[in-house]
Amino acid sequence: MVKKIILIILLLIGCVLGYAAFQPSEYVIERSIRITASQQTIFANVNDLKKFNEWNPWAKLDPQTKMTFDGPTEGLGASYKWEGNNEVGAGRMSIQKSVPNNLVQMKLEMFKPFEDVSFVEFILKPEGRETLITWSMKGNANYIYKLLCLFINRDKLVGKEFEKGLSNLKLMSEKK
Repeated sequence: MVKKIILIILLLIGCVLGYAAFQPSEYVIERSIRITASQQTIFANVNDLKKFNEWNPWAKLDPQTKMTFDGPTEGLGASYKWEGNNEVGAGRMSIQKSVPNNLVQMKLEMFKPFEDVSFVEFILKPEGRETLITWSMKGNANYIYKLLCLFINRDKLVGKEFEKGLSNLKLMSEKK
């Protein structure tokens, strides 16, 4: 009887491990919002990393986070590093591409609590008196990541923060 229980447990573990192996190797998280402000205003709040951190939800999780800006604070080549509590971790964000009023692409390197590299993109499109902004993040999922995502829904977890951030950006951009 004990052998059967152990065999069943091993079989279940094997199924979970096998199922994880066949999960997608890339993840994409994306949220959008319409803001009643010009592309120029919104772009300025995304393309300038100091302004970015005024509405970025992760920057608000730990008021004691240490940020260090390297080079310019806006546009191509702008970057900053941070180190905070376990919720915020440590990492580096750098602007890889900046197309005025239309697009900002960033590289997000996480060092703590785990190492990861993701690519973040903000696309702005005019829609009458409004601007549609889409915030997306893409990255590769290694096996451990795939296994963890069987138990944690990263889209819901990170997507919720994207929604907070976009709401903050909307408030900041519509004030002007």
